[in-house]
Amino acid sequence: MTVIDRHFCSVRTLVKTCLALTLLAGLAACTSRGIQQEMTSCTFPDTARTPAPSFICDQQVEGYPITRLTSSEASDVDTNERLERARLEVQHTLALEWLMLWFPDVVEGQESEAQQVILAWLDEELRVVRSRASSSGTMWLLLGIAYSEVDAQVILRNRFAAAGIKTIDR
Repeated sequence: MTVIDRHFCSVRTLVKTCLALTLLAGLAACTSRGIQQEMTSCTFPDTARTPAPSFICDQQVEGYPITRLTSSEASDVDTNERLERARLEVQHTLALEWLMLWFPDVVEGQESEAQQVILAWLDEELRVVRSRASSSGTMWLLLGIAYSEVDAQVILRNRFAAAGIKTIDR
């Protein structure tokens, strides 16, 4: 074997070794990344093994300080109808929640009027921010309002005043 042949053999061995090490390093990275994703990934609540978009687990979306996650079970109903029903359900839930938590000072007897004002405002402002169907057919929706809680309260108090809804002075 000549010097050139020996040099060629050692270069070939070096290249094979480098390829093998690169392949092993890649395989190790894929394996550890898979384990890490398994432990930290988001899944749909109704299908625990199905990966879900991040909005399912982290409901914070830029531009929408107030958000709510809801779902609509799989059915024969038109998709737009399912979206609207889910949105209305959240609208009514928020109106009741806000009336009790944010506006406990509404004068007795005017609660239903105040609730109607809140519902009307939510009808204008509550948006479907994200949506995705899970593998079970359940439609998952992230609904949002582009106002902070403080801004929403100020807007609603102004609408109460315009509608003649009184609050108890504290």
